[in-house]
This record gives sequence, structure tokens and C-alpha cells, in this order.
Amino acid sequence: MSDVGIAWLFFVGYLTIIGAAATVGIRRMKGLGDFAVGDRKVSPLFVGLSLAANLTSAATFIVNPGLLYLSGVSGFLGYAIATPLGIMVGLTVLSKAFRRVGDRYSALTVPQWIGDRYGSWVLKTLFAGISLLLITFLILIVVGLTLVLSSVLGLPEWAAMAITIAVPLVYIMLGGASAHTLTSTVQAAVMLIVAVLLIGSGIAYFSDGLGGFLDRLAAIDPLLAAPVNPKSPLFRSAFEVFVANFVIGLAVVTQPHIISKALYLRTERDVNTYLATGFAVLIVFFCVLVVGLYARLLFPAGDLAPDRVVPTYLVDVFSPGVRGLVAMGLVAAGFSTLEGLLLALSAIFANDIYGAWARRHSSLSEEERSVRAVRYGKLFMVALVPVLALASWQQIQSPNLSVAILAQNGVYALFSATFAPILFGIFADRMPAWGAGAAALSALIVHFGMYYGQIGPYWNNPAVPATFALATSVLVAGVALVLTRPAPVPTAVQP
Repeated sequence: MSDVGIAWLFFVGYLTIIGAAATVGIRRMKGLGDFAVGDRKVSPLFVGLSLAANLTSAATFIVNPGLLYLSGVSGFLGYAIATPLGIMVGLTVLSKAFRRVGDRYSALTVPQWIGDRYGSWVLKTLFAGISLLLITFLILIVVGLTLVLSSVLGLPEWAAMAITIAVPLVYIMLGGASAHTLTSTVQAAVMLIVAVLLIGSGIAYFSDGLGGFLDRLAAIDPLLAAPVNPKSPLFRSAFEVFVANFVIGLAVVTQPHIISKALYLRTERDVNTYLATGFAVLIVFFCVLVVGLYARLLFPAGDLAPDRVVPTYLVDVFSPGVRGLVAMGLVAAGFSTLEGLLLALSAIFANDIYGAWARRHSSLSEEERSVRAVRYGKLFMVALVPVLALASWQQIQSPNLSVAILAQNGVYALFSATFAPILFGIFADRMPAWGAGAAALSALIVHFGMYYGQIGPYWNNPAVPATFALATSVLVAGVALVLTRPAPVPTAVQP
């Protein structure tokens, strides 16, 4: 059997397994609550695996290794050490309290959580709109998976893109969060196997220990083995490598498809199991970034485009059979987050845009509103397809260094705006709605102002504007809290 034939065999097998998991989830979905957060009967072990899969995805397995290929060890210290450390701190601090507040208001989405917590339909609508920035991360995943599938399955890029978008779209439209949790669990299991294969693929480079490995990198360019790389576009100083990436990890957990995982759980004991599982698997997944350093040793000229490093590495290093399995792991990494993002955006549209409008302007029963909300959420996913396809194709043809830059700029702006309202909403009962809104808007102004205004020496690294945006947002929220007299927590409003 040819290389492409073997790859197709693995791909069809993968789709069969995912289809079976999705079918179970589809049978469980009965309304908007099941569509948005599931029936809350899924094991916290499974939700933890889903969390790890969603936090890493195509960025960690496909795209970011290409940035390490260019930058060296400094990239590993930033993306594989500082960022996951921030993620674990952020999830530990926020998850239990976020779930408790969510239960108080029966929240299904992050915008609803914020709107109900502060008693403001304006905030709910504002954060529903800001959540559209998640589309930039959808683009990253589509680009990464398109390049992998095209390379391994022997498809033209347009056909690979069509498969990439269509497969998760179908089963998320049918099964919602119930299907997503189960399929992500299967995908995380596949990713674990593939992560071990990828990490082990360059183990020979460590034959002389870690020092020998670093010496090999230094022989190509001494800066590749240094903790900071002044020639790198993203890791030029200790602030960029350690501070900015830790802060990004801390705040990244407030993305709608991440923090909302806590709403899938029934008890605080479930949260402990969920976090322990997620953290253990997450550490393994982030170690996959070392493949970028392996690739630089294999292709020392450094002339590969970052987004094409991993697809090229696969073809050069693995035999056809193993390559097919590894490719499916990369596909699983991408699909797990792609479906999570599609679900988050469609649930936000259904619950916080259509649902909010229907409760204020229609006389439909709650059951009928729920049925229509699910229907319109699905239609919203379909409407995203042409936008996603056109933007992804543009990034494949003419990226700005890497599609990662586009995704980081959008997603970092999102959680910069979301972090302070969630943090103060959990831990400061008298935080006013106007303070949460001012904090969010100040974050967006600082982030995009620094990036597009080219302010500061590191403006082109989205993590740096986001770090200053987060600091500004927390400061604004703190000032609002000081200026506000003590008041009881408002009850949920029906917009």
C-alpha cells in the first residue's frame, strides 16, 4: 500500500472512532443547556482530558513548533515552561469559584456569566461581541490542519481545508457540548500517544545529555541555545520569554471555550479530579514543542516557513505507517479545539444574542425559545464557514511570519478584556457593572493601540501589548472598586 493509502486508512479509522463518540453525545442532547454545557453527567476525567486537548490543539502540535524552529530554546522556555505554569495557576485560582457563581445564575456561557453576575444585559451583549475575536484562533487551526492533511493525504489544499471545516462542524451541530466532551476525550487519548511518539522522535539528539543537545543547537547558531534570543521576533528579552508568557498563561484560561469547562462539572470534588487530569496531560502536550528544536537540528539552514515545519518534519522522519498515526494525532489536536471554539461561539450567539432578544421581544414559551436558540446557533456556525475559509486561505497564501501572530493578536485581546471582569466578579462582591465594562474597554484600547500604533520596542509580539492591557484592565477595575460603596450582589436579570 502506498504512503498516501496508509494515511487514508488511519484517517478513515479516526473518523469512525470520532463518529461513534459523537453519536453517543448526539443522543444526549435535548435542549439549549445540553447544547451549551452538556448534561453534566460526563466524568470529570473526560472533561479534564477535553480541557488539555482544548488548551493545546493545533497551536502546540503544529504551528508553535515552527516558531521554536526559528528562535530556539528561548521559545521553549516561553511557550513550554512559562505559559503552562501561568495556565495551571489561573485554573487553580478561578475554576471552583467560577463554577459556583455560574451555578448561582445557571450560566451557560461566559458572556451570560458576566452579564448575570453584574446584573447588566449591556455587558452580556458587549462580551458576546468581543467573543467573536475567537474567529482568529479558528483560522489558525484551519490553516495548520489544512497543511498537515494536504501533505499527508496527498490532497490539494482547498480540499484539505474543506474536510478540516466540515468534519467538526457536522458533529458539533448535531451533538453540541455532549458530543464535544466525548470526542475531545477520544482525541486527547490519541494526542497522548502521538505526543510520546513526537517527543521520542528526536531522543537520539540527547545521546550526550542535555548539554550535548544544547551544543548541537549552538553549533548552528549560539543564540538558538540561549535563554533569550535578540534576533527572534518573539523571545528577545527575559520580559518577553518569562513575564509576558506567564501572564498570558494566567489569563488565557478565561477564554469562553476554556473557563466554561468548569460549568460542565457537578461538584467541587469533580473540579479537583478535572484539574489534576488536565494538568498531567497538559504537561505532556506542551513538551511536544521540542519538535521545533528537533526540526532545526534536522534542517539547520532555518529556511522553512514556520507553519510548514511540522508537516515537513513528519514526512522526513517517520515511516509511512507511523506517519499516518502521528498525522491523526495532529488532526485530533486541531479538531478538539476547533469544535470547542465552534461550540462556544454558537452557544454565545444562541444564548446571549438570539436568546436575549427573544426574552425581551417575543412571547414564545421557554421551551420554544430553547429549540429556536439551538437552531439559530447552528445556523450561525454555518454562516461562519465562508468567513473562516476565505481568511484561512489568505493566511496560507501570504502569512505575516505565521498564522500564529494573527491568532495571538485576536485571542490575546479577548482574554485581556475578559480577565478582570471575571477575576473581580469572583472575588469582589461590590464590583460595579460600569467598572467591569471600563476594565474591558481599556484592555482593548491598550492592546490594539500598542500593536497597531507600534508603541514600544516589542509591539509586534502580541503577548507584550496583551500584558500591558491586562495590567491596565486590572488597575481600572481596582480603581472602580475603590470608588464604589459597598452594595449587595445584584440578582440575575432577564434581558
